[in-house]
Amino acid sequence: MTSFTVGLDLGQGLDYSALAVVERVLVLPAGATLGDFHRRPQAFPELVEQLRVRHLRRWELGTPYPSIVADVVGMMRAPQMDDALLLIDGTGVGRAVRDMFRDEWHAGAFGVWMPIAVTVTGGQHRHGWHVPKSDLMAAIQVPLQQGRLKIAPRLALGDVLERELVGFRQKISASGRDTYDIPRRDGEGHGDLATALALALFQPNTYRRPDVVENAEQIGRASE
Repeated sequence: MTSFTVGLDLGQGLDYSALAVVERVLVLPAGATLGDFHRRPQAFPELVEQLRVRHLRRWELGTPYPSIVADVVGMMRAPQMDDALLLIDGTGVGRAVRDMFRDEWHAGAFGVWMPIAVTVTGGQHRHGWHVPKSDLMAAIQVPLQQGRLKIAPRLALGDVLERELVGFRQKISASGRDTYDIPRRDGEGHGDLATALALALFQPNTYRRPDVVENAEQIGRASE
């Protein structure tokens, strides 16, 4: 049973719009097989949860928001995405796009769960879906430091995402307020993929038990 979460960062002006799909899986100990697990599931009471980046996408600058909505809705119609959870950047222009997604959802165009709009704030405390940027960035930092966040070696745009994560900088102002910045690279945006990933990691899809998988270094690329 698949457990996918989709994060969508909506770009404005010179920023790209970007999407990240993350799959939550439970990983068997090294050397154990699925056959072992199915024969004696009680022998594996504690499995390691991994968060695997399965798909990344970035739209060309200037792509109209209705086209982005249509592309994402089309992806969400895939059978394996039926129970996927979609989190949208609801900051600024994101609110209008959120309404487009919700209209599609109410019309039965895709999915089981209503899309969630997350408004990113500069504050210190979360209020509903108004979320401090520090909380979003922690959603990446914690599993990354624990070794539970995996990016497939040959994933399209995976190298760009890795450069964004390496270039990530946290600063603390004199008042104690956290700020975050990812240096802009020519042709590579301004942290849009990292923000999409943060949205996908912030609220993992826990509606269904994730797949149990064998421990393997290579992660196959998910189909679009």
